[in-house]
This record gives sequence, structure tokens and C-alpha cells, in this order.
Amino acid sequence: MATGRRKTTRRTAGLRAWLGLQTSGRPALRTTKNRRMTEEQRQKAAKAYVDPVERKTRNRTVALLMLLAVVNLYVFVWREGTSVLELGAPRAAAIVEHDERGHGPLGAFAETPESACSGDPVRIFEGLHDQIHQATTLDKGRTLRLALLELGVAATEIDALEAALRPTIDLGLVAGTGAPLRLASDRRGAILALEIEQSEGRLLQACRGGNGMTVRAIQHPPVSDVVAVHLELGSDADLRAAVVEAGERPELADRIAAALAFEVDLVADARPRDRIDLVIERRFLGKQFHRYGSLLAVRFRGEAGRFVAFRFQTGNGQAAYFDAEGKPVRRTLLRSPLAFHALQPGARAMMPPSVEVVAGRSGALYRRPEGAPVVALGDGVVRSLGEQGDAGLVLELAHEDGTVARYAHLSRIVGDLRPGQPVRQGDLVALAGHSGKTATDRVRLELWREEHGDAAVLDPLLLAAGGDRRPAVVGAPLKGTTLERFKLEIAPWQKALRETRG
Repeated sequence: MATGRRKTTRRTAGLRAWLGLQTSGRPALRTTKNRRMTEEQRQKAAKAYVDPVERKTRNRTVALLMLLAVVNLYVFVWREGTSVLELGAPRAAAIVEHDERGHGPLGAFAETPESACSGDPVRIFEGLHDQIHQATTLDKGRTLRLALLELGVAATEIDALEAALRPTIDLGLVAGTGAPLRLASDRRGAILALEIEQSEGRLLQACRGGNGMTVRAIQHPPVSDVVAVHLELGSDADLRAAVVEAGERPELADRIAAALAFEVDLVADARPRDRIDLVIERRFLGKQFHRYGSLLAVRFRGEAGRFVAFRFQTGNGQAAYFDAEGKPVRRTLLRSPLAFHALQPGARAMMPPSVEVVAGRSGALYRRPEGAPVVALGDGVVRSLGEQGDAGLVLELAHEDGTVARYAHLSRIVGDLRPGQPVRQGDLVALAGHSGKTATDRVRLELWREEHGDAAVLDPLLLAAGGDRRPAVVGAPLKGTTLERFKLEIAPWQKALRETRG
């Protein structure tokens, strides 16, 4: 009997649960029967399960990879000044941060000073070492005006200078005399200081002051001596700072860099603790130091290598540099298309050239401040110059060895250059800038060689190459009695280099 009631109760409860009715005030619960899982279902369940620690690690890894992807997109695609953006067609110029004077991140070279007259009784160029310096001679009937026009000085500047000079000297007396002419100007071409060396110890000088040009005539007995100088570059690898620390004048750095220009670029290649020994003439007017004369010998020992050069005047009356064995050190192309110039502190890491590809054309990119001096890599002629679209102001030089150099993004051409006009290696031909579609100050250099009507593109970093890839040496080694005379002449200079410290 009891068994029958329990069965009835179970049936009633099951019916109530199936109808969704409540029992004893509690919701009815649905029950399901356990079923056996197949092997395939068991594997799917195992795969679906992820350990919480593993899930957290995986999520962090995904987030980190996404962050790295965003950073790479910024650095290599969105950010200005990267060569990846310039693959294919060149991009449009963008606005970048400039300082209050409108300069780029490297500043500017050859800023206009408030006054160019330092007050030094002899040195008219004192304090102007960070300006554009040029030199020529008033030979072959050249007048002062013609010489200055050839150096690229504006006619209005020449008019003001001549007006200041006429009360002191008849300008016709210096024309065609062969007198050396030295000039300092800012990057815009304004004359800051000028010196005409009429004869030994007799100078005509002019400098720009607050009230126009100041003119003076100087005459003192000339005196010269020869000194040996030892330099060691400091932690900033600044050659000019090392020169000043040694008690010499800042312009000596330019002379050293020019003598080593075939072997080492002392703007880009200099490193801390590099050592430079030299023997140089110093010239005085009375007791006052005037300027440096010939650099007779120079030795470089540093990370870029070991080089030595001795100045020697050959039978044709021309002076050149040779190594200790009488082999010429001059090469068809210089180490850099830019002459030595001062840098902003901390900018040295940006100086080595890099490869840049624009519209399928590769070139070497030199990041330089606006106004940095651009020079001819070798002897040759002007092939073309002018604005060329995205490349801005462009100058092309065809060199005697068949190499063609194309300089782009220049700020201005220096000198009276025209197609077909000859240029000499090391001549100042232009200033660095940011013309065309580029947001930063730079010089872009392309090199190719033309032979039998065909153009072969050269390695953009050819100038910075080493070993057998370097440009060829120009000239023949000294031989016979000339070599003997050379070794006899350089013997005291070798001794002087060895006697310097280090």
C-alpha cells in the first residue's frame, strides 16, 4: 500500500514539473539524463578549455605585438624624414618644428652677426670663422668688381663696398696686380669682411659695422714662423674645439680638414681621442698674428685610419700633398661633397650619409644645417643648374673621370656658375638647404658615370667607401732626384711630427 502511494506521488510531482507548476513554493527544476560522450566530443571539450594563466599570458602577448606594430608604423611610415616613405614617388613637403629664426633641427650655418668688426688691429676676420669664406686673386686684368661678381656677390653689395673704399684707395691700382683677395659673407651673400693683400705686410681691409662699412689700411713688417701642433679630439669629437684648446685659432680646423679631405671627413668620421699632428706656418704683421700660411705636414691617427701628407712643390711650380714614400694623396673625388663646418652640439650622430631612394633613384642623403658649404667633388664643368621640381635647386657637375654628380635641395648657388663653366676640386659651388619637397635641411647627392653614351649608376656611398672601392689616385709618384729632394725636404717635418706628444 505504501509502495503504491510513493509511485502516485512521483507521478504527480513529475506531472507538476512538466506543467511548470510550483511545489512547496519553490520553482520546478528540469532534469536531464547523463549521456556518454563520444571520443570526438571529449577531444573538442579538451581543446575548448584554456588555463586562466595561459589565457592571461596570451592576451598580454597579443597586446604587446599590437603596440609594437603601431610604433613601427609611426617610425617607418607616418613619421617625417624617413627613406621608406620616399620609395617610389617623392612625398609632399610637410611642416616641421623650427626655431624662432625659422631653422630646422640642425640650426643654420653662417648666420648674420650684429657687427662683423671685432676691433682686432690686424685680423679683420676675427670671430667670423662660422661664415662663408672665399678667396681669389686680382690677376689677368680682373677688377675688384669682376672678382666679386665671379664669387657670387650681388651688385648692390659691391656698390656699397666700392663707395666705402674709394676715399682710401684708387681701385684701379689693384686691378690685375695678382693681389690675393679674401672674403667672408653670410649665407645670404652679404659682405661681412674683405681683405686685399696689396703686398707683403700691406693690407686693405673692410668690415661691416653698425653704421655701414668700416675701412682701414694696414702696413707692418711681415714675420713668419713654423710650429708643430698636437691635437687630440675630446668626447664630442669637435676638431675646432680641440684647435682652440691647443691655443690656436679656429680657422686652423678648416685647413686641417682640407688637407685630409681625400682620406677622412672630419665632420662625419671624427671620433673621440682621434689624434692629429701638424706642422704649419704662422704669419704675423709686426707682433700681431695675422693668419696661417702653408700647412706643411699633417698626420691623422684615429678610428677612420692612419694617414700622413706632406706638402711639396713639384717642378711645374704647383704644390701638392704626398705620403712619406712620395705617392700622391689626391684622388679624383673628395671624401664628402661638403666642406668642413661647425655643428650643433649632439648632432654628430646625424652626420654620416645614408642611402635614400626617390622615384626609383638612389642617392646619398647628407643631413646638414642650412648654409653649410657645398663643394665640387672633382675637377670638371658645370653641366646644368636650376629648379627641378621636387628636387628643388639642383646643380650637376661633370667631372674629368666621367663621373657626374647631382646635388639637390640646395638653398642657393655660390659664384657666377653657368653650364660649361669649369670648376676646380674643392671650389665652393653652393650652400645646403631645403628647397623642393623636403621638410628638413639636407643635400642629396647622386653619382653616375657616363661611358660611350650609357649611364651607369654608382653606389651612393662610394665617397665613404674604403679599400679598393675608393676613388682613384690622381698623379704619379715622385721618382729619381725629385724623390730624393722630397725626402730631404720633409725630414725635419717628420721629426717634428714624431716629437709631438703621444
